[in-house]
This record gives sequence, C-alpha cells and structure tokens, in this order.
Amino acid sequence: MARMFFTTRIFSATVLVGGSLGLAHGQDVEKLLAIQPAIAGVSISTPTAAELAACRAEKKEWAANAQGVKPTGVTIMDGNARKLRQFIDTAGTGKFSILSYYTEGIETFREMDTDGNGKPDTFRWLGMNGSKVGVDKDEDGTVDNWKSISAEEISQELFAALQTGNKQRFRALLMTDTELKALALPAADENRIKNKLVGAEARFTALAAELKLTAKSRWMHAELSPPMTTAGDTLPSQVDLVKHRNIPILIDIKGEGKDMGYMSTNELVLVGRTWRMIDGPVTGTPSEDTTATDLAVIPAEIKAEVAKLIEIPAPKNNAEAPAYHLARAAILEKCVAGTKGAQQLPWLKQLIDSYAAAIEADPANKSTLETLTAWQKAIDAGGAVETKAYIAFRKVGADYAVRRKDAGTDAAKLTKVEVARKDDLEAYIKNYGTTTDAADAMMQLAMSAEFNNAEANAKSWYERIIKEHGTTTFATKATGAVKRLTSDGKAFELEGKTFDGKAFNATTLAGKPTVVVYWASWASTAAEDLKQIAALTKDKLDFNIVTICVDDASTMAEAMKTLTASGLVGTHLYAAGGLDGSPLATTYGIHMVPHTFVLNKEVKVSSKNFEDIAKLKAEIEKLLK
Repeated sequence: MARMFFTTRIFSATVLVGGSLGLAHGQDVEKLLAIQPAIAGVSISTPTAAELAACRAEKKEWAANAQGVKPTGVTIMDGNARKLRQFIDTAGTGKFSILSYYTEGIETFREMDTDGNGKPDTFRWLGMNGSKVGVDKDEDGTVDNWKSISAEEISQELFAALQTGNKQRFRALLMTDTELKALALPAADENRIKNKLVGAEARFTALAAELKLTAKSRWMHAELSPPMTTAGDTLPSQVDLVKHRNIPILIDIKGEGKDMGYMSTNELVLVGRTWRMIDGPVTGTPSEDTTATDLAVIPAEIKAEVAKLIEIPAPKNNAEAPAYHLARAAILEKCVAGTKGAQQLPWLKQLIDSYAAAIEADPANKSTLETLTAWQKAIDAGGAVETKAYIAFRKVGADYAVRRKDAGTDAAKLTKVEVARKDDLEAYIKNYGTTTDAADAMMQLAMSAEFNNAEANAKSWYERIIKEHGTTTFATKATGAVKRLTSDGKAFELEGKTFDGKAFNATTLAGKPTVVVYWASWASTAAEDLKQIAALTKDKLDFNIVTICVDDASTMAEAMKTLTASGLVGTHLYAAGGLDGSPLATTYGIHMVPHTFVLNKEVKVSSKNFEDIAKLKAEIEKLLK
C-alpha cells in the first residue's frame, strides 16, 4: 500500500464522527486504515484483506478541555477488539491533530499537529518502537530536532543517516549551541566540545564514503555499557556531566550475514532526556577509557601521570591482563599520592579496581592480595565511609578468587569457600547496607541460593533488593527474578524484536506448546544445546520455538554463526545489553544460559527451567495431548 502524506489524510468532520455512515464494516474503515505514518519504517499492525471485514470503527468523544472544546475522534479495532488506530480532533476543526498507531493493541507511534495547520510536526515512538520524540519544524516529514532520544536510538538514527547519505538526519543528532550552554560547563570543556562539533559533519561524510552502505545493509545492535557521570559540583557546573565515550555498533554491511563490521558513535553527552552526538562517527571500536582524561578537572600535579596511564596498551589476551592491571596500579598510586580530598577519590577508586582486577586475573599472586589488604587497613584507619565500603566489597571478591584457586577441585574445600563467601557478603550488607554495592552483594546471595535450589531464600533476597534498592538496575533484575520464580501457571510475558527488526509478542504463540530458550554463543554448550532442540523439531512434534540471544556486541558475529549452524528454525529475538542489561533477559531475571521455559497452548508457564533434553521432549509430548 502506497504511503500517504498527512495532507491527503484529512477527513471531513462527517466521516470523523461516523453516525449513519456504517463505520463498523463500510469502506470508511478501509480508508481510515489506509492512513499510514508520515515517517517511513515505523512498525505498526495492519490487517490483511481477509481480516479487514472483521474490523470496525467507533466514534469517540472526550470531556471538554481547558478551552471548552470537546475532542472527538474515531478508534479502529480489529476482530479481536484490539486497537489498530485512534485519530483525534482536539480543536473541533474537523482535522485530526493526534494520530495514534498500535501494534498488537499497544500504542507504538503517535503523530501530532500542534499548530493546527493540518500537517504533523511532532512524532513519538512508543511501546516496542522505542522512546524517541522528534520535532519536524518545516513539516516536510523529516525530524529536524530530537526532544528525547536514547543512546541506542542515536546509533540507529546514525546508521540510517549513513545508509542514505542524509546529512540533515545526522545534523539532527548533534548537540546544539543552546544545549551546550544549558550544561554550563567550564570553559575548557565547552571549548573541547565545540571543537569536536566543528569536524563532526566531515567525519560523517568520510565514513559514509568509506562504508558505502546500501538498502540491504543492516544495523544489528549497539553495545551499551553504563554511562560515565561527573558530578556537577566537581566541574563546577549546575548539572552533572553524563556521557558515553563511544558506542560500538555492529553492522551487516552487505545485508548477507557475511561482511560484518563495527562503527562507533564517538562521544555522546546527555542533555536533559536527550542523548547528543558531539563528534562524527568512525569505523572500528575505540577503546573505552574510563579515566575521564579529557575533563578540565584533572589536577595539574598528576597530568603527567595520567598521560602515562593512557599510553598503557590494553591486554591482547587473558595472559596479559594481570600485568596490565598492575601497570595501571603503579601509576594510579602516584595519582592518589598527588591528590587530596574529593579530587583524590576517583583515582583511589581506580587504584582499588586495578588491584582487585589483577587478583581476579591471577589469584595465585598472593602479593597483590597483600597489597590490597594493606590499602584496606589504611583506608579503614582514616578514610571516609564511602571509600571503606568501596574497598571492602572488592576485597570480598578478591578473597573469594584466591580461596577458590587454593581449593582446586576439592569438593569439601570448595564448599567451605562458598560458606566463607556467603558470610563475607552478609557481613558487608550488615556494615554497608545502603550502598549500591550492597545491592550487588544481595544479588550474589540470591543467585547462590537459587542455584542451590533454595528458592524461598533467593526470593527473600530479591525482594529485599527491590525494597531497599528500588532505583538500581539490580532491582530491575530482581523484579524479573521474582516474576520468574513465581511464574508457574501464569501467562508468559515477552515482547521485543527479532534479529531482523520485526516486532514480536508472546500472545502470538497461542495454540501450540512453546519452548523459549535463552542462550549466548560464549556459553560452552551453546552450539550443542541449539542442535538438540533443532533435533526435537524433526521428531514430528508440533511446537513453537523462541530463542533469545543475550550476546553482547563483541560476540554477536559468532552468535549468528552458531545459530545458523544449528539449523534451528523458529523466532529468534535479540536486544542489546547482554545477560545483565538486555530487557529480554531482565524481564525474567535470567542469570545464566541456557535457560529454558516451556509454555502450554495458552501461553502459560508449564515449567520455568528445563535442563534435560529428554525431559524437555516428554514435557512437550504431554502438552500436545
């Protein structure tokens, strides 16, 4: 169906209110459904010709607004009484000023005509379509500025701009002068951003010429890590500076799954609810440096040491990791010695992290643990509570790594190690229960309890995280875990997008049993697990397959190879974030892979975790009877 522009989609007030025109089954329903979003590529539900006869339209009227006008409109429903469209005339002019589009009954896109001239000027992506809010100032069907856009959506818009060579689409992603002023940064930082903005478009043009993307090219996903935050009072500024150093984006250059590559956004900065690019994109995945070296707050006394810190080459493999972390620690010791008070804290935390990471990488090196222990004693003797808590939590992890190494494969010793870890975590929570690390400690205890089949204990820890640390990402995962532990017999809730960007909702699975498998290519058994499930489909068992990939950007190319090689046919979902950040994983608090749900024909949970393929087959056969 051809795309229609907004000016051709205005219906008379007579058609709008319906009345005797037979909107329930007449041609007017088809006309209303012919209205398409002004922005191309928006995912919405559109009935087939066969389904059209069951659709109906209902006139609507709402309470009078502040101007005394009663908004009127029309809602179009499908044969299952789910909304397809809702168009509203808010000003009594006979023109639709709000046009809402739905996917599986959920609003996923909205257009608004805020100046009453019959053309949309504001767009909102909702539901599974995202969170963007764009403004089209000249009303030509192209977003000129973003009022709200997430970092992941920035990566998608950037890819689309490169794919079409659309410089205007790229400019809409760049920070404006007004936004830069609103951050009220120190002059040095403001000038740094201004200098990067000057060359941004040239970088965009160069990368577009280098990649030569076509209509078949595909954005696969963006690799998002937690953003970096610098408190406003250390800059000084009226607001915090929140940014991503860069976001690597995995792309399929030719759209054939063979020529995969990475590009990067370069630095992004948060302004209000809107992420902004301050530089042009580049190929590859620039290393993520967390030292905040480009901020103007680095004390002059340690700038030379910080420069050395940046020059340390990243480890090429696990064998090089201990030396890398210890080299950083040696320089960070000097940074800590050269700073005081609030300026010292970020360097001290990095020093603690470096020693802890070196121990994790090489638990046999007891001297590193001795050094970390000495630092803990010094901090406990005169440090702030925040610093005491910070090193105490990392010391728990370091002690655990060393004890596990010492225990080897001795089952009795390993049991004692786990008990000691549990005691250490509980002691940490008792002493520092209000810290974010306390939420992490609770999560570790909950996971340990769950893996030891102590579900009631695990649920108790999860609920404590939700109650005491409700604003953290741990609470999000804990909420999902409680949902999973109590999911038996309940409707399975899942919505997202497939590898190729198509919308998915679990309600479409009704009528057959379903196997839902969470997996990742980095799991040692991934290839075999997928092949075993693929083999079940050849046993004349009629059931749905849904796989959920929780790989991150660094392993996505391998994940696609693993899935293809398995021969497993089904619905394959993916969302960025990995096991700890993907909304597909956090919905049910998935901690490890593979994790398998079995759903009955009513899409209710029959089993919340299957680990044996033979028992899985028996369960499917039972549900098919």
